[in-house]
Amino acid sequence: MDCTKDVECMRDNSRVTVLIADPFVERSALLASRFSDRGYKVVRCSTLADAKSACLQARPAYVLTELPFPDGSGMELVRMIAAQLPSTRTVVHTWFADVPTAVAAAKAGAYDLVPKPTDEDFLISILLCGADRIPDDCGIRSPGRVRQEHIEQIMKFSSANVSAAARKLNLDRRSLQRMLKRYEDQARSQLSPGQ
Repeated sequence: MDCTKDVECMRDNSRVTVLIADPFVERSALLASRFSDRGYKVVRCSTLADAKSACLQARPAYVLTELPFPDGSGMELVRMIAAQLPSTRTVVHTWFADVPTAVAAAKAGAYDLVPKPTDEDFLISILLCGADRIPDDCGIRSPGRVRQEHIEQIMKFSSANVSAAARKLNLDRRSLQRMLKRYEDQARSQLSPGQ
């Protein structure tokens, strides 16, 4: 990952701490080993109280947190980090991701919110590099490509009936026809780039 080179230039990674706060901390073992392989010190916590305490002791450069904990909300951790450790980059990584939650996390001081499940390379890139420096090889498809695949799948289930597919997609039939034409034109231009 290219961005870690920049981080390595700024700091000795063996002194940089990544804190992973998740009530199901055992599921983060592979992610923790990926950070350790890159030379980061990893602290994992399964309760909000442990995460707050570890943040104040370890003073991590990066924090990855879930939202629901048995003893409180991860938003409390995000607010505490924003107030007491303003240089720490905090990313909320949760199963409970929606627009209002993302807005609340940003207002609380989170750098970003990433829904679970997520490709680990993408998650590491977001945490270490920021959203504007995601490597092309991280395996995340563009939203437009995901939408196109979804539309193609609905068209297949609808036996290529545009009106039925438009109803299932909650789209106007003509809008769907324009999208399908655009996808067809894009595919044709990729097959014959010289024209």
